[in-house]
Amino acid sequence: MAGASAVFVGVVAAWWIAVPLSVALPSVPLRIADRRSRAVIALLMVAGVVSGSVSDARAAAKLAADLPDGSVVVEAVVVRDPVAAWGDVAVVRPVSVDGMPWSGPNVAASPLVAGVEAGDTIRVLGTMHSRVRRIRTEQVAGTLRVASHLETRSSRNPFMAIGNRIRGRVRSTFGSATPASALATGLLIGDTAGVPATELNDLRRSGLSHYVAVSGSNVAMFLLAWWFIGAPIAIRPRLRVIYGLVGLIVFAVATRWEPSVIRASVMAAVPLVGGLVGVPVDPWMALGTAVTILLLVSAELATSVGFLLSVLATSGVLIGVTAVRGRRPSWLWISLGATIGAQVAVSPLLLAVFGSIPLAAPLANLVAAPVVSITSFAAMIGVVVPASPLTSLALGGSQLVLHIARIGSGGPQLGTAAAIGVAAVAILVIFRPTRVLGIAVLAVVIVWTVDRPAVWPLEPTATVLDVGQGDAILLQDPSKASMLVDGGSDPAVLDVALRRNGVRSVDLVVVTHGDMDHAGGLVDLVGAGRAGAVWVGSWAPIDGLLGELIDRAEATGTPVREVAAGTRAQLGSLSIEVLGPTRRYKSDNDGSVVLLVEASRSMLLPGDVEAVAQSDLPPVRPDVLVVPHHGSATTDLGWLAATVQDDAVLSYGPNRHGHPHPDVVALLEELGVMVRHTATAGDISIPLGLPP
Repeated sequence: MAGASAVFVGVVAAWWIAVPLSVALPSVPLRIADRRSRAVIALLMVAGVVSGSVSDARAAAKLAADLPDGSVVVEAVVVRDPVAAWGDVAVVRPVSVDGMPWSGPNVAASPLVAGVEAGDTIRVLGTMHSRVRRIRTEQVAGTLRVASHLETRSSRNPFMAIGNRIRGRVRSTFGSATPASALATGLLIGDTAGVPATELNDLRRSGLSHYVAVSGSNVAMFLLAWWFIGAPIAIRPRLRVIYGLVGLIVFAVATRWEPSVIRASVMAAVPLVGGLVGVPVDPWMALGTAVTILLLVSAELATSVGFLLSVLATSGVLIGVTAVRGRRPSWLWISLGATIGAQVAVSPLLLAVFGSIPLAAPLANLVAAPVVSITSFAAMIGVVVPASPLTSLALGGSQLVLHIARIGSGGPQLGTAAAIGVAAVAILVIFRPTRVLGIAVLAVVIVWTVDRPAVWPLEPTATVLDVGQGDAILLQDPSKASMLVDGGSDPAVLDVALRRNGVRSVDLVVVTHGDMDHAGGLVDLVGAGRAGAVWVGSWAPIDGLLGELIDRAEATGTPVREVAAGTRAQLGSLSIEVLGPTRRYKSDNDGSVVLLVEASRSMLLPGDVEAVAQSDLPPVRPDVLVVPHHGSATTDLGWLAATVQDDAVLSYGPNRHGHPHPDVVALLEELGVMVRHTATAGDISIPLGLPP
């Protein structure tokens, strides 16, 4: 592993320095036959091998780290802010354990008190456990479960202090109360924690997600504002360069040094330094030099998807702009050239990572680019000037970008086969003799190979969605009415699952109870205003995740209703009856909302009810049963045998709980019931309009 990654980094480093030098210095072409050129490339290869080896050694050290398992007092520096999507887990670098200096690897720590941010030093009492995993892009060697937070000290690093203040100012100005305000924050500092997963998927599927991955345009705007604010300091060229380099460091801190930020910042620093020493630097040389430096310093970036996308997109922009230079109107051609160039350059990686690329991305970017520029500029002024009218303009612009993304996300997505076909046929279009034939074949390839949207069912249908370990059941009626019962644990996974079935919003969301694997995926759906109404159990404790979900609903004006046994509703031709809860239970699982759904066939959706609540339910024999609690041993086997009839569905994914329990599966098989598992079958669609 070490040798492979090291040689790979060396080759990439040599390539990226050779290309810009050959472009930037045409009078001194870089030829392999030239002895000096060979020496430079060989030196870079050696440096790359060393960098790759050091990178692998760091990774191996984390895997082999001997952590002090058990109760410890740890003093640590926060490396990464708490990540809400991972349960408010922060990445920290311990500096002492039980009062003794310690230089071990980074660990994950949670929960931390509110207000802790990167750069702070914390002292906590907790329990350490060895467990190698990744928190976003950071690999950690263990987990520190915090029992008591003893002390917090702010960073004394001036760059961290200024960067954190800028970050705090942006977040306090816009926050994340609405998707538009959260997007405004993302456009400025790349913080998309408050943007609902549904909106992030819209941005990705329309080809607009790069706007929240901080890039060169963000760096340019920040530097202009930075120089304007410090104009008295930066009068002389040398001071202006130094002041600009300080600004780039501050900007990297404020945007939390994501790979795309680092690439953009170092690329901006190269011409600043070049101007200082009298060496002309063009965009290609700036990009190549930045990539080479970064790979030699941190070889891990060679495997970072964010870094690779940033580099490829920038290369595509440079190539695209060069290809259309001189055409009129220049603003239109430059926009098209940059957008198409970037899209073509990143397409192979998008296919490898996400499995599809948006065909409508060039058009969506052509429309969104000026809106994003105006919005970002207005947002920056709004941060500098409190209560500025431009703040409202920025929010309106962000809302418009989200609207463009929603429209664009409905466009065709090219899968791998379609992309290869389009690329092959595009070659015919390039050459004049085959251009007409190429255009005709290209149209046929696109029509027949793009991903088609799901067709809405022509009869009442229930689909148990594959959302991993959790429950999410989608009900659809031919009248286009829809209902979602639970949503798994991950908003992004739920959004993808709904899109697979042609659903963007639902008329009713039922939260059976507040466990993460049932309610976690619903928070963003409700927060984005894509639910017509929300039902929760009458005796459910309104706190934690369920409390957050209700807060999101109230913020978007979505009505919330508490329901208990006896509540009824009609969803097109589907009759919905609440069978439970019938009373207050000690167990939250027993307090799950239990639904009987009926059309020509019936289906029982029991949430996570256990034996106690099962005994309180009226006797029913549904045609289809979603087995309670993912088939766990908490189910009364006698109740299960008396309730199940023809079909049973087990909704679960990889888990450490032993779901489904072997006794439950054995009983269902013994009864001759058709049993389907989402873990193996994926989405399970069951028509409810067929005669029983």
